[in-house]
Amino acid sequence: MAEEQEFARLCKLPTQPSHPHCVSSTYRSAQHSQALLRGLLALRDSGILFDVVLVVEGKQLEAHRILLAASCDYFRGMFAGGLKEMEQEEVLIHGVSYNAMCQILHFIYTSELELSLSNVQETLVAACQLQIPEIIHFCCDFLTPWVDEDNILDVYRLAELFDLSRLTEQLDAYILKNFVAFSRTDKYRQLPLEKVYALLSSNRLEVSCETEVYEGALLYHYPPEQVQADRLPLHEPPKLLETVRFPLMEAEVLQRLHDKLEPSPLRDTVAEALMYHRNESLQPSLQGPQTELRSDFQCVVGFGGIHSTPSTVLSDQAKYLNPLLGEWKHFTASLAPRMSNQGIAVLNNFVYLIGGDNNVQGFRAESRCWRYDPRHNRWFQIQPLQQEHADLCVCVVGGYIYAVAGRDYHNDLTAVERYDPATNSWAYVAPLKREVYAHAGAALDGKMYVT
Repeated sequence: MAEEQEFARLCKLPTQPSHPHCVSSTYRSAQHSQALLRGLLALRDSGILFDVVLVVEGKQLEAHRILLAASCDYFRGMFAGGLKEMEQEEVLIHGVSYNAMCQILHFIYTSELELSLSNVQETLVAACQLQIPEIIHFCCDFLTPWVDEDNILDVYRLAELFDLSRLTEQLDAYILKNFVAFSRTDKYRQLPLEKVYALLSSNRLEVSCETEVYEGALLYHYPPEQVQADRLPLHEPPKLLETVRFPLMEAEVLQRLHDKLEPSPLRDTVAEALMYHRNESLQPSLQGPQTELRSDFQCVVGFGGIHSTPSTVLSDQAKYLNPLLGEWKHFTASLAPRMSNQGIAVLNNFVYLIGGDNNVQGFRAESRCWRYDPRHNRWFQIQPLQQEHADLCVCVVGGYIYAVAGRDYHNDLTAVERYDPATNSWAYVAPLKREVYAHAGAALDGKMYVT
């Protein structure tokens, strides 16, 4: 007591804080949890304060009940849920191997888990039995890089047995990435039909062309040599052909397939796809699930412009910005128009270049317009504008493309034109109240804003 009084006298601590909010402070140790684990591990290594014995495959493992109960739902229910094990000094653990139990106890006491190909499966089984999500995730992450066509079915069965949705997604990703090679293996034909149907329906299926999906669908039902020889009874088409996006196949391939088919539902589907190809100008208005690209990748693209040289050479370069890498990269857009100061818009995943100027013989405004199809890397010249526009702004509103003002290098413009992709035609709409060029525009909530 005397020491406390002397400390208070020396420090002169106030009995009441001068500021009403400075009543107390809370501190949190970043090292406490690891220090606590080290202390518990030291108790275990020294054989101190054990209060339960786990019997696994006839072998004994001593542990501390409170740590087991704090570590997973299985032991919490066993030691704190009113079960008979609460009073038992020895507890039998069923469905778990001794080696796996040693691994799990080591993790509980240290937060460390050493996995190998020889122990991962039994460790995963034990973690599922004992309901330890972290170990389950570690095992799934360890297994994924080792998956190949020889063991994938076994890992699928393991994932299904314990309802491991994360592992199933990783296995699906392996097949989606390696589909072309995997579809030519015997393991592919051993997958359940509904699983293959889902994979072939995915936008993440990595193929170079839709014909590979068509062949993959056939390879599930027919031997490779029969598919390669192109001798297949397709009067009643296999169900997996429902997943093929026939409009994405090349027109020449579709025509050959159509010519050899007997009258059937499949032939009708191929005929519809051919009609889609023949109506090239109307394709943007015919978009649907069957014409959707198999890709979840989104990027920013740029076309044309003028090189910064004394000769002011027009560029036909095409670039895209990879948002994951933050880098611009070139790609080959065949027969790209050489233009600058044009408008650019995206509608139904087609890129439109509208107007602009061509400086081959001095600056000259253009009325020509182009549409780029990223599925086939092809340009298509659409109906030209009613008049020349350069330095314009372009916006998409309500499924239409609007070309707003600009100049024709003789006059500044107020004219606004609207493009209808369903009719491939331009029409004048209400003009601006004043001439403007080199301006900006944006669409929001069905309205267009120009500045």
